[in-house]
Amino acid sequence: MNRDDPERIAAQPKLNQPDAAPPVVDRNAFDAALAEQVAREKEVTRHNDRVSAERRRLPMVEVENYTFEGPDGPVKLTDLFGERYLLLVQNVMFGPDWEQGCPSCTWAVDNLPANMGRITENGIAFALISQAPIEKLEAWREKNGWPHLWVSSHDTSYHYDWGWTRATDQGEEWQLPGYSYYLLKDGVPYLTYMMTARGTEAILPTAHIMDRTVYGRQQDWEDSPEGWPQYPTYG
Repeated sequence: MNRDDPERIAAQPKLNQPDAAPPVVDRNAFDAALAEQVAREKEVTRHNDRVSAERRRLPMVEVENYTFEGPDGPVKLTDLFGERYLLLVQNVMFGPDWEQGCPSCTWAVDNLPANMGRITENGIAFALISQAPIEKLEAWREKNGWPHLWVSSHDTSYHYDWGWTRATDQGEEWQLPGYSYYLLKDGVPYLTYMMTARGTEAILPTAHIMDRTVYGRQQDWEDSPEGWPQYPTYG
């Protein structure tokens, strides 16, 4: 099903407008309050610039040229680059015994740019990797209408080597979502950066759009005024 399918849109719950709202002030008071907020956000922007500069100075580590399973057969990690030298991998939580992909990761894939050509034209290839067998991945990809290449690490140690699947002391396994950034240099794949947990929000535009509405994401972990609508994050 395509993400813009009318039936999918019609099935979404209708939201009631909350009663709570910010105080009403005159234009001068609003402009002054907004200016203070913009100043704070500029501090964040400048700090992000400094952090990004340090990110570009990180070292890199060689990665095994894993052989994944794709929809048409074996696919090596280096194959995921195609004709490009940079690769972004979204590590989607989908365990071998799961019947469907993680709802949060599914939402994150839906957040990807509608025109992925804006990424590839800058030399960045893109692919999804999960631990479930390829048949399950293909079924979930088709259900959600995704055009992206999705490969399975099911018969490799990839998920364990890089911490995307971890185990408790009792041997119970759990997974992490996130993104891996690779550079192909002289035919060898290198990991240059990876992020997980809330670090993934950096490339989720919907989250940032919601953050700037008056009610934010409406999730129960947020620091919001009394009476603001808040719901469990994964409710």
